[in-house]
Amino acid sequence: MLHHHGDYYDVLYRGRTPFTFDLSPGHFGVELFFIISGFVILMTSERKNTVLEFALSRATRLMPAFLAALVLATALLILWPMPPLDTPTLRQFLANLTMAPSLFGEAEIDPPYWTLTYELVFYAFMALILRFGLLRSIEWFGLLGVAVGCVFLTTIDVPLHRRSAIMLMVGYSNFFLIGICLYRIHGRAARPVTYLALGCAIAVTALGGGERAFYAPGYLYLPLTAAFAIVVWFAASKHGKWLASPPLVFLGRISYPLYLVHVVLGYSIIRFGVEQGWSTLGGVIAAAIASVIVATLLHYLVEVPGERWSRTLFMRKKPLTPAILAPLPEPVEQRRPPCP
Repeated sequence: MLHHHGDYYDVLYRGRTPFTFDLSPGHFGVELFFIISGFVILMTSERKNTVLEFALSRATRLMPAFLAALVLATALLILWPMPPLDTPTLRQFLANLTMAPSLFGEAEIDPPYWTLTYELVFYAFMALILRFGLLRSIEWFGLLGVAVGCVFLTTIDVPLHRRSAIMLMVGYSNFFLIGICLYRIHGRAARPVTYLALGCAIAVTALGGGERAFYAPGYLYLPLTAAFAIVVWFAASKHGKWLASPPLVFLGRISYPLYLVHVVLGYSIIRFGVEQGWSTLGGVIAAAIASVIVATLLHYLVEVPGERWSRTLFMRKKPLTPAILAPLPEPVEQRRPPCP
């Protein structure tokens, strides 16, 4: 959020005095996000019995807040156009409803939504692994994906074959694999192939980042990736329990809706502030506060009740457990008195 409000805004728009300090490295939060996703989604997959159960759990978790945020961004861009961001068309809006508009030749209405497409491809990959009962061998499939990505990067023009690159998670499959391996280590289920896959997934970043990573050089991308892996391992271990302070837990709780709303909403506020003569810092603070407030409202009024309602509507009811089916004890007043 700070990268988008404090740095990337100046890439798209002119008219304010940029900060004297550099917030551009904030875009590497995407790589950290994908590592966390690999960790969490493997944990989720292990708790699901069927692909349908996995798919419904993901849909009910993500869609309510996404739909609300998409409608908000669309309304803002129609009422207050902000070129170079597109004024949404009906076709673009419908494509964005899939969370993967780029696969249909359309741009994302809100720029950060491009990462959702990679998430959906990763979910499809995990669903296939779950369907064929191959979770135990997931590290091998992850290594295969990383190898394919390396070949793609070194032999094919990615911008000319963008859809294929997305479907193969080129440039990002290794980050999901890092998260998968860290979860194995966290769950004390790591095997030699786990450490092999982890090492390879980190090592390939020595080749440097792709277009979305602004072609970061390998000498920067490699240590940064290793640092992210260490951070996620530390946070998930017993050593990271002190991180669970109330403010950080709160930000974690609203992180998904905050991700969904902060760019278009924040940019609208910053542009208004520029017109009113606000300072750069004042505009960024106002945009951040508004984004957090709206994200909080989305979380409590849409995300949580929407997930609960969706699960009630779509998820199958669980069968009664033997304990529930056991005969009820007879009422107290009908019990025989104890013998004297």
